Amino acid sequence: MIRRLLGLLGLLTLLSNCTTPDPAVSAAPFTAMTFNIRYGTAQDGADAWHLRRDMLAQRIAEADPAILAVQEALAAQLQFLEQCLPNHVRIGQGRDGGEKGEHAALFLDRRRFRVLESGDFWLSQTPQVVASVGWDAALTRLCTWARVQDTTTSRTITVWNAHFDHRGANARLHSAELLAQRIAATSGPNLLLGDFNTGEQSAPLTTLRAAGLRDTFRDTNPAAAAVGTFHAFKGGTSGDKIDYILTNQGLVTRSAAILSQPGANGRWPSDHHPVVASLSFSVE
Repeated sequence: MIRRLLGLLGLLTLLSNCTTPDPAVSAAPFTAMTFNIRYGTAQDGADAWHLRRDMLAQRIAEADPAILAVQEALAAQLQFLEQCLPNHVRIGQGRDGGEKGEHAALFLDRRRFRVLESGDFWLSQTPQVVASVGWDAALTRLCTWARVQDTTTSRTITVWNAHFDHRGANARLHSAELLAQRIAATSGPNLLLGDFNTGEQSAPLTTLRAAGLRDTFRDTNPAAAAVGTFHAFKGGTSGDKIDYILTNQGLVTRSAAILSQPGANGRWPSDHHPVVASLSFSVE
């Protein structure tokens, strides 16, 4: 009996040690996820939206993000995701205004976060002009944002979701500068997610890092080399990482990953791999 009691005491001590909170963080971690889901009207043959949407929903469900940022999403795709994410509220309009065009939408788990305010602006010289095209961009681009309050700590975060142009180098740089300015003017932790269509050593990423943002993936994977996130439905991780979860002070990265594995049918849920990060608030 005494041996059993001592064994139980040892087990309880071990479990206590395993769950001791990191003094640098407060409250339970939450998962953020960015995912370019490929617009649903593309003529993608065996990778058409209706053939991959359930796999995409499963990939999101497995990650269980409290904050999900999607890019290239059309209204019908967002309606499907709303059905799959009943505990999340959707934020953001399309780049052509209202429900028209591709969205850079946010899905926020209302069990963890309460939305305090939100909005959209366009990545152009006239950010408040709906559907405005900036600099040398080939397409209209926008950013959707939300200021949210964590229900477990009452701490607030401002979350940004942006999709930079795929052709205009000047547009990507100026889009980064516009975001850096707005984030610098926003107090508290900021979380920037998106498809920036540019690599880690590019001028836009240099601009964002100079503004105090850091790449959560590199926080925990500093030496990773195979990090490509665009794969054109071919799989693999060659090439540049162009999808990011960036943050500044106030949030601690617990882990981060590029989810590059195929689905059960050997195909992929999108032509981009999603990126996830487990985050906690730092102690004030």
